Order: sequence, then structure tokens, then C-alpha cells
Amino acid sequence: MIDLHCHILPGVDDGAASEEESCLMAQMAVDSGVRAIAATPHFYPRRNWQQGSARRLKECFLRLDETFRRLHLPLKLRSGMEVFVTAETPRLLREGRLLTLGGSRYLLVEFGFEESPAFAGRMLAQLREQGVVPVVAHPERYTMIQKEPERLFEWLEQGYVLQLNKGSFFGRFGRQAAHTAHWCLREGCVHLIGSDAHSPYQRTTRLSDIHEYITEKTSQPLADLLLEHNPARILADEPVRSAMGMQRPFGEEIP
Repeated sequence: MIDLHCHILPGVDDGAASEEESCLMAQMAVDSGVRAIAATPHFYPRRNWQQGSARRLKECFLRLDETFRRLHLPLKLRSGMEVFVTAETPRLLREGRLLTLGGSRYLLVEFGFEESPAFAGRMLAQLREQGVVPVVAHPERYTMIQKEPERLFEWLEQGYVLQLNKGSFFGRFGRQAAHTAHWCLREGCVHLIGSDAHSPYQRTTRLSDIHEYITEKTSQPLADLLLEHNPARILADEPVRSAMGMQRPFGEEIP
């Protein structure tokens, strides 16, 4: 499996607090069947610019990659960031200050949980016009999608990629996020699932649990598409495949 949303870089955001925690997260990922992972620290353009700059993040990435190699951890580390979208984001992209997933044309983006649909739609379109493919992080957690999930059909038609969090399916972010995540899976409004891991203790890098869950509730081919094939296509800078037609009706079980 491949995880394209993980806060594994040590000491740069609210993810791994130390290199030791990063290594624990990496080992947990490997033990659960993950073979590649993208380090996607938060990027807030108006906060801690020097701390979260692309240059510094690249240096942190190279150090952690070297650590994994030295410890013989069989995990491929890829660079990236989770970009909090503001009106400045298109300019920052033009200036080369944003890191895409593994150097591809795919850019992982997130919105404020109470962001307006109009602003989100406008920003996604502007990013697409600049040649990147927005990968929308955890849309099931946004109020605008929880209230009107059918909006995701428009985003699919416009070529945006949808990444759901594994924890949403298990109630980690509340019942509404869980309900919306299951709706997305039933309707095929998802391209990949990420851990959005922040530590080796909570919101972990283990992906075997969500692979088993989706296999049981839908099918193994769909689980493989969301956790292996589409993430691999993104890192290879290839078009992702749609989940439409691969899902089947199932009942949601929310803790």
C-alpha cells in the first residue's frame, strides 16, 4: 500500500515530535503493509513561513530519508505538503514555493472546515488552470460537503482528486464525518485513502485496518485501487482511475 497523506516529518508541525517518533511511525506503516509514504507537513502561508518553507522541508525530508536508509527501513519516502488554501495559494504555486506529491503535478490541498463552497470552487479552478491537479484532503470533514455531498460529483467532473481519511470511517472525526465518508464510498466519490497520521500513538500510519474494512464492505479490487493503485499512479504522474462502478451497497457501522 501507499500512503500519500502523513505528518511524519519530525518537529515541523503537529505531527511527529521527534525523529524517534518518525521511525516508530515508519515501522508501524511497514508492519501494516505500506511500502511508500509521502511526508505532507502542514503549510500555512501566513504562519511560521520560515519554519514551513519548501527549502527547509526539503532539508528535513532528506535527513529523514537518510535515517530510514541507515536503519534499513523498507519504506520509500516521498516529499510533499498539505497546503492550506488561501487567496495567496495560486501566487505561491507560481513562485515555486509549494511542494507537490513526489514532484508530480498532484498537489495536496486542504480548506478550513467552515470554508464556503464558492471560495473552494474558485481556488480549485485557479490551481487547475496553473497545471496542477488538486488532491482535496479529507472532503468528508468539511461542513460544505457534509451538508451537500453531491457537490463532489461536480469536483469529480472537473478533474479534482478526492482523498478520504481512514479515521473518518471509524468515527475518529465524529458521526457526521463518518456518515459522509461512507456516502463517498458508496457513491464512488473517492480516489484514495490516506492515514493523515500525526503520531505513532493516535491517528497512526497503520493502513491494514482500512484495507480490511473496505474489502469486507465492498471488494478487494476497490480497496487495492484506493490504497495502492491510485496512489501509485499519482507518484508516477499518471491519471487516477475512478471508483465509479466498483462499489456496491453496504451498511455503515460507526462506533
